[in-house]
Order: sequence, then structure tokens, then C-alpha cells
Amino acid sequence: MQRQRSTAVVVETAAAGEDSGVPAVATGGGDLLHGSIDRALLRLAGPAILAKALHAGLGLVDVFWVGRLGAAPTAAVTTSFFASWVLLSATDLTALGILAHVARNIGAGDRGRAAHAASQGILLGVGLGGVLALVAWLVAPVLFAVLHTTPEVAGPGVTYLRIIYLAAPFTFTYTNCEFAMRAAGNTRTPLLVTGGIVLFNALLDPLLIFGWGPIPAYGVAGAAWATFLAQVFGVLGFALLVVRRHPHLPIARASLRVFDRRLAASLLRIGAPGMAVGTLFSGIYLFMSGIAARFGTAPLAVMGLANRVESVTYLVCHGFGAATATLVGQNLGAQQPARAARGAWRSTFWMLLYGVATGGAMMLFPRAMLSIFSTDPAVLEAGVPYLRVLGVAMPFMAIEIVLENAFSGAGDNVPPMVISVPMNLVRVPLLVWTTSLGAGLMGIVWVVTLTAVARGLLAAAWFRRGNWAHRTL
Repeated sequence: MQRQRSTAVVVETAAAGEDSGVPAVATGGGDLLHGSIDRALLRLAGPAILAKALHAGLGLVDVFWVGRLGAAPTAAVTTSFFASWVLLSATDLTALGILAHVARNIGAGDRGRAAHAASQGILLGVGLGGVLALVAWLVAPVLFAVLHTTPEVAGPGVTYLRIIYLAAPFTFTYTNCEFAMRAAGNTRTPLLVTGGIVLFNALLDPLLIFGWGPIPAYGVAGAAWATFLAQVFGVLGFALLVVRRHPHLPIARASLRVFDRRLAASLLRIGAPGMAVGTLFSGIYLFMSGIAARFGTAPLAVMGLANRVESVTYLVCHGFGAATATLVGQNLGAQQPARAARGAWRSTFWMLLYGVATGGAMMLFPRAMLSIFSTDPAVLEAGVPYLRVLGVAMPFMAIEIVLENAFSGAGDNVPPMVISVPMNLVRVPLLVWTTSLGAGLMGIVWVVTLTAVARGLLAAAWFRRGNWAHRTL
């Protein structure tokens, strides 16, 4: 009873005004609830695409500078990447719930409940980040032992991974703030904060890795501390926006002092399927890389380079997906499910065309696209047929990404999980089978492509049923 009463007070004071520290959140933005859907999608998608690219560049900055230390330090950082993906997937536990609740409440014009949901998500994220930091500190040595890395790789790798996870509470916090602003219809300000994080990391990396003046050279640990401090910088940036009462960062300060168990359960229920999908994908990708490594250095390099080529499709589709999630969530909150559906299908249409274009380029000009990253004859010979087959998957990957985000905007992340998890798991026996047949690298790409086609078609069929429009949070 006391908890429910505290929650009611928080929401009530947020709706009333100043005491809770809730800014006057813009309720939906005219072009999200009315007017041109295409214009609304473009306005939100552009900054989201750039922000996604910057997020991807955060780890590459570490690799760029650590690469100058030699092969073993580089391997220590790159081997840690897939475990870092698990951390990013873990942020979905709170971020996706924040997105759904904030968008739905802002669309309904209830800024108090939007602020309460965002604040509770941030509070929950700090706690979860602390737990992950402790677990990673204990598990990091075991992970490198399982991977059978050399001591020259394992030593700095364990240190790097421990520090990266030590920053988990900050990772959760800046991600949650970014999703809260995105749900409120603002993708430009999070882009600026993300740009600041990447720039700060780029400036600190050489300073802490190689040392300067009184600052000693920390090597791989320096790269990790630079990333840690850059994320602290990002959190401070969002904190400044809260202090200045930014209208698109709905935070209720009173909500940060209580814990709403019912809302926390709702946030976790919405976010857990997304985390499951991301974590499993990381594990399966590691498994595929292990199989590719059996065929030699060139096939392993082809997989990595193909991933960079397909990111041209991936980044743009995720930007439009972010816009779609906001549009769907706010229109459901405004009791406009038909407009939410039109927005989702319109975004899917544009990204389907984009996927056809990028996939077509991969099929027609594979050598030219691979040559941007490598001129090794063995890599090009193995990569050209690989990229041609992978190009078939691009339109279907575009459909899946956009509609997965549309489900997220509605707070219904179970369908993407039900589709993605089995399709990713089935890759394991299929890869074992194609390897036993001697299909080599081409067996991998056909498994990846066919399962991607199936996921895209299943996502479209499930979304068309329309059950997501009646999802209650």
C-alpha cells in the first residue's frame, strides 16, 4: 500500500509541475501524430542513423590505437568485443521498456507518467549495471580460459573486459536517457551526446594508452579507461540536460527516490525478449566465426569484411526502425492504431527498397565493395561469391529490422524473440551439416541468407496480424 501510494504521489506531482522536476515534455510533436508520415520518419531517422554509426565507431577507436601496440594487445581487445555486445544487449532490459512506456504516455499527453517510467528505468538500469559489473569481474578470466587464448592475449584481455563492464551502470544510464529522448521524438540531442562520447574517447585513447608527460602508459587498460571515462562524460551530458529541464528528457526527480516494483516488472517484461535476441545473436556469430576459422585466415577475414559491407544496410534500417518505434508508440498512446500501422508499413516499404538497392549492389559489384577494405587476392576470391549470396538477404533483413522496432514501439517484443531465437538456433545444426558436406564458407553464407529471408517473411506475416496494436503495458 505504501509503495502504491508513493508511486501515485510521484505521478501526481509530475503532472502538477515543479516539485518533481519534470520539464514540460512536448506531447508527441505534430508531425508524429498528424501530417506527413514520411516527413516524420525522415526527421527522426537521420540523426538516429548517425548515432548508430557513432556507437559502432566507439569500439573501433580502441582497436585503431591499440593496434599500434602489436598483435597480442589487438587480439585482447577484439576478443572482448563479443562479450561487450552482451552488455549492449543487456541494456535492452530497461531501454526497450522505457521506449514503449514513454512513447505511449507522451502520445496520450501524460507527461507525468512518461517521466515516472523513464526515471524508474534509469534507476533499475543502474542496479542491473552494478550486478553485471560484479559478475564480469569474476567471469572474465574464465571466459578467456574457455577461448584458449595465449597468456599474452588473456592478461590484457581480462583487464580490458573488467574495466568495460565496470562502466556498466553508466552504459545503462546513457542508453536509457537516449531511448527516453528518442521516445519523446528527439533524436538530434542524443546524437550530439553520442558524438561527444566518441570524440572524448578518441582524445583520451592515445593519452592513456601511450602516456604523456606525468601520465604513464597504461596500454590496453588505458583504452578501457578511456571508454569508461567517455561514458561517464555522456552521463554527465544527459545529467546537464536534466538540470536544465530539457523538454524532451522526461525525468521525475521524485521518482528516482522510490522503487515502483510493478513498473519495474513491466519494463523488464518488455525488454527481456530483446536482450535474449541480442545475446543469442552474439553467441551464434561467435560460433560462425569459429567455423570460418577452420577454413583458414581468408574465409575468416571475408566474414568480418562482409559484416562491414552489410552494415551499410544495417545502420540505415536501424535508424528508420528507431523512428518507426517512436511513431508507433506515440500514435498508440494517442489512440491512433491505424496511423501507427501506416507508419510501420511505410517505413518498411522505404527500407525494403533500400535493401533491394544495397543487396543489388552487393550482387553486381562485390569485388569493388570488398576492395574498399582489402586488396588481398585470396580474400577477394573467397569474398566475391560470398557477398553475392549475402546480397539476397538485404531486403529481408531490412523488413525484419524495421518491424522488430515497430513491435518494440508497441511494447510487444515477444514476436521478434519467437521469430529470431529459433531461426538463430537452427543455424547451429545447419552449419554443422553444411560443414560435414564440405560446403565451406559458402555453406555459412547460404545458412545466414536463408534464415534471414525466413525471419523477414515471418516478421511481416506476424505484424500484419495486428495483435501488437492492442498490447497493454
